[in-house]
Amino acid sequence: MLLQQEIRISDQGSNGYARATACNLYIEQRLFGYRMNFNFTIEVYPRENPITLLNWEMDLYFKEREPPILVGRLLSELMEHPRELRHGFTLSRYLDLRADEFIQLVDKSHRGDVTFEFRATPQLSDIPHNGSTETGRLVIAHSKWLELLNQTGMDRFELISIRIPVASSHLHTPFVEAVAKIREAERQYTRGDWNGAASSCRSAWRTVLSSAPSGVSPFEHLLAPVVGDPRRKAFATALIKGLNDVANEAVHLEGDVKKKTLPADLSPEDALLCIHWYAAVIGYLSSL
Repeated sequence: MLLQQEIRISDQGSNGYARATACNLYIEQRLFGYRMNFNFTIEVYPRENPITLLNWEMDLYFKEREPPILVGRLLSELMEHPRELRHGFTLSRYLDLRADEFIQLVDKSHRGDVTFEFRATPQLSDIPHNGSTETGRLVIAHSKWLELLNQTGMDRFELISIRIPVASSHLHTPFVEAVAKIREAERQYTRGDWNGAASSCRSAWRTVLSSAPSGVSPFEHLLAPVVGDPRRKAFATALIKGLNDVANEAVHLEGDVKKKTLPADLSPEDALLCIHWYAAVIGYLSSL
């Protein structure tokens, strides 16, 4: 992946010797946590008398907002040798995170594109002081970041787990269609389409309500399996009415063309709550 902002390797007199132009990230599960491996592509500026890169100290920051959050100091393998800046090469750095630290990073980063910043200071031969501290930036597309997370060995990264209705259910077809629309809401959520995610959830609910035969109340149809148990019926009725109220409010948030009402901008929290709420209640009703 190309760096959005390249990292110069230079001295404090602003003389440049090389630059990091790209970085590939690989995340692996370790015994006590996770290791983030950063492999930098280094391009060298031609010089008649090349100098040697003795070390490259680097701190990693996660840029959610200003100021960026320090994640930790990137380390090199113990056997890394000095590199003469004569030809291009790849330089690796890694960071070990405890499982809880990695989960915190995932929680902060899984909703959109991920931006990492590197602040790097080289140690160069024949130069009395450390080189100039330079900043680089790596932006990882949301889809690629989720792919990296799903390759770590942790459980597949899902927004929510949905109970899939069994084939023997008399409501099998509409519930399967509803689940497909919830999955579409998830995809819209990961793309940052909060309003679209809420709309797909509402569409899933309409699909469930449409399963009632003509002339039969959708609520009565859905609650038929528990009609003989007054307490369970009261509980399920409260759930259905609550979900229906959410659906009705969503109409106002998404706007109404007939009433010339402009849509409101839902937040990520609004959309995620819709997905959880609709999926949980639809899964519950499908199991009755």
